[in-house]
Amino acid sequence: MITKRFFGTTKNGEDVHAYTLENDRGIAVTVLDYGATLQSVVLPHKGERIDVLLGYDTIEEYEQNDGYLGACIGRYAGRIPNAVLKLGGRSYPLAVNDNRNHLHGGRRGFDKYVFSAVCEGNSVTFFRRSPDGEEGYPASLEVSVSFTLDDTDTLSIAFRGVSDGVTCWNPTNHAYWNLNGHDSGNVLDHTLTLPADRFVPTDSTLIPLSDPIPVDGTPFDFRQPKTLGRDIHGDPIQLPNGYDHSFVLNGDPIELSGTVGIAMRIETDSRAVQLYTANFLTDRTGKGGTRYLPQHAVCLETQARQIPKDGALPQESILPANTPVTHTTRYRFLFQ
Repeated sequence: MITKRFFGTTKNGEDVHAYTLENDRGIAVTVLDYGATLQSVVLPHKGERIDVLLGYDTIEEYEQNDGYLGACIGRYAGRIPNAVLKLGGRSYPLAVNDNRNHLHGGRRGFDKYVFSAVCEGNSVTFFRRSPDGEEGYPASLEVSVSFTLDDTDTLSIAFRGVSDGVTCWNPTNHAYWNLNGHDSGNVLDHTLTLPADRFVPTDSTLIPLSDPIPVDGTPFDFRQPKTLGRDIHGDPIQLPNGYDHSFVLNGDPIELSGTVGIAMRIETDSRAVQLYTANFLTDRTGKGGTRYLPQHAVCLETQARQIPKDGALPQESILPANTPVTHTTRYRFLFQ
């Protein structure tokens, strides 16, 4: 079942609507047409209804705040070094919005646009056209992102992109998860299983220092279940800024669990995932007046491999002309 309601009006006078998908077990997922943004994921558990996603109650808060809470990212998730896209033997200067780099689509990425929407069955699909030259990117790009909730307690997010010329395409959803409830505080007690033998070390601006290196013997080894705030020996991690790193996936599911009996299994066809423990989430007010602080959520942004310092695009993020490309990630919610 899908219900639609008015959510608010942007500062540019555009109406924004919220679409709530609900299955027979009472899971309710709300998505906005503003930024194709996941606004809430409410799970029935032990007689309660627990919202496990950080977000806001008004469109004004989504417009004013940074952090991309729940938004779909485009055209390119992650950082592009020195804000220069190297593609097909040419260099395209992009908008600079993160130190000297380009981040998550630029100054006005997909997260700040109102999409058109179509509901069908248990899915809602959002559409927009990104014109040639938007934020510096070459070629026009037709984008869709579909959210589907089924009776296996699985939320699927499926991206599709097709362009009229060679360009790049690396979408993700930037959900901030707290499986104890969005209002429950720090997530360093969550347990993560991340099937990745390699991760990408970064410099002070979070640009890769090298090719992926082995996780063995590092705080980045999550091949066996490990608490986010602890190293492989169970001691507090020695990472002053927490995690904001790319991991190369081996194809097995990612699993995240909180401490109240809610877990999530993630399956994706993406090559990598960005693990981010909301280190730069500044003190702010979220849904229901909740105070959000750094490390009050964990993001698992499924996407292409990161662009190295030399700017070479991973092959999977190059979009040929007139060739549709899809990426799908599935989130299955589990209860104990």
